[in-house]
Amino acid sequence: MSVLAVIPARFAAQRFPGKPLALLWGKPMLRHVWERARAARGIDELVIATDDDRIAEAARGWGAAVEITSAACGSGTDRVAEVARRRPDARVILNLQGDEPELESEAVSRLIEAMKADPNLRMGTVAHHESDPRVLAAPDVVKVVVDADGFALYFSRADIPKASGGRPALRHAGVYAFRRDLLLEFASWPPSRLELAERLEQLRALERGVRIKVVLGERSFAGVDTPEQMAALERRGPR
Repeated sequence: MSVLAVIPARFAAQRFPGKPLALLWGKPMLRHVWERARAARGIDELVIATDDDRIAEAARGWGAAVEITSAACGSGTDRVAEVARRRPDARVILNLQGDEPELESEAVSRLIEAMKADPNLRMGTVAHHESDPRVLAAPDVVKVVVDADGFALYFSRADIPKASGGRPALRHAGVYAFRRDLLLEFASWPPSRLELAERLEQLRALERGVRIKVVLGERSFAGVDTPEQMAALERRGPR
């Protein structure tokens, strides 16, 4: 079962232009993601997907495989799907966000293991317990609640279900695994009602009845959306 991992990266982020190549702890942020993805078990091919020559040149310089994708891609998932279409043998495809420099390699490994162990799983993701309830109250932190079998019931930016009061919500991390057929279907579906309301792409799958397995990580990690968040990470140092 061939596993393809794709890190989509674009230069023109609205809140943080040039974010993938911004230096963090002496390296471009995108390189941190790539290095941590390389440390995960079970990935047969790791690709950075971009439409920007600056990102492509930098990534090739540190040894990454790069695919140039269309500038018309509306989302990272569209970029991942474009790369997957070029690789018909890839059966499980991972979408790894290019702005998560503290990506947990072990959690990615366990997600791959879950997809390989159960052929009925069509989609999976990663979440973790958050010890600071104030963090979970923030609207820029995505929460997920799961059922008794570990499948996602709902994702939201809202404080569900009173997560800031210690209720059983997990902090979601932007790591996704798809079966090939589902990824290509997903990329063809229009944005859903809940997806547009919450600005969360994974709700497109839930609204169409796709069960999303949630694999627990051992530690928190989060994406970088702003230069201020990057500066805070720089001050704190890697972990």
